[in-house]
Amino acid sequence: MSLMIRFPSLQTARVATLVVYFYLVSPKLVSAEDHVSVKWQDYSEDNDRIRVISRYMGFEKKVSEQITLKGHGVHDAISGATPNGVPADDGVNVPLSNLVDIREAGVIDLDWTRGIHKSTFQYSYSSEADFLSRGYSFSQTSEVNKRNTGVSYGISFIDDDVRPTFFDENRGKESYDYFVGISQVLDPNTIVALNFTYGDYSGFLSDPYKIIRKNTEVLPDIFFPLTFPENRPEDRTRRIWFFNVRRFFDGIGGSLDFDYRYFNDTWGIESSTFDLEWYQKIGENLIIRPKYRYYTQNAADFYTLDLSGTSIDPSMAVIGRPPNFSADYRLAKFETHSYGLKAVYKISERYSLDAAYERYEMESNDETPESAFPDADVVTIGGTVWF
Repeated sequence: MSLMIRFPSLQTARVATLVVYFYLVSPKLVSAEDHVSVKWQDYSEDNDRIRVISRYMGFEKKVSEQITLKGHGVHDAISGATPNGVPADDGVNVPLSNLVDIREAGVIDLDWTRGIHKSTFQYSYSSEADFLSRGYSFSQTSEVNKRNTGVSYGISFIDDDVRPTFFDENRGKESYDYFVGISQVLDPNTIVALNFTYGDYSGFLSDPYKIIRKNTEVLPDIFFPLTFPENRPEDRTRRIWFFNVRRFFDGIGGSLDFDYRYFNDTWGIESSTFDLEWYQKIGENLIIRPKYRYYTQNAADFYTLDLSGTSIDPSMAVIGRPPNFSADYRLAKFETHSYGLKAVYKISERYSLDAAYERYEMESNDETPESAFPDADVVTIGGTVWF
């Protein structure tokens, strides 16, 4: 659960939309953009599956006319149960394994603005009992064509150590992401953006807690259902296309934010994501934001519920090398629906509160039992102080 490197023109699009919206429809807040934000979030899956209680804190400080410093920290308390990869013997209820963990993570951004150019340097850190991640990134954005066109590019590197207690030694994985994007102001109320990310991953890419089962002959004509660690490929290349359009409607004081994301990789996974959000100003101080998100993917080439009846001998597998196999439901063919509502209330020129509720639902689209896929409620409460 590492804290991923974020490219400003891609992953922070929703934050940027809200900032643009406030700029278009609200009086300017005092003292520029310096602020401190806090949030509390409860992610709770149905049927006592995974629950994550998160506490966030973030800040932004304009150090000088050219330098802005940003920081975000999170403390996650994780508990509950999740499928371990063993198939459902009754065809309905998949076996679960319990887990408890604490995650501490943070990101520091340094923005350096020089006229039409802005450079962003970022460092991220995430630590769990069995996992350590460090990330570094650089991105550059230039506003040309009378600042109506933005051209962005960037690179990130993430270095992870996987270290569960049952490993003899830590196992590492590395990832590089390369990003390029363009945004265009079409008219005073409309902005569109198109981004492309190419990622390359290598190292230990399996989940150390996921297993797979095979009915194995232990004596002549005597078979037992034995379990083995999953074995994902040691390399993965991914490609992501991201399209965004933001449109402000003067007559009704509303703003539309639409995203489309297309993903494919060398594991055979192909996915599409549609994300629709509407920001509606009510009165002078309240903004309501309903949203809907739809995601669909096909299964990885090596995904299977069980190795029984195959010629694969998982006991002879070499980590990361073919044959590869995994029964992790996250690599199956499925779709998700997310819908929710957020409210942001500006108490004064310096203080605002926000609250959100989101419902997350997963559905199986192959032979994977429906019980493997969780549904969840997400409640978020936060506040911001500007200086």
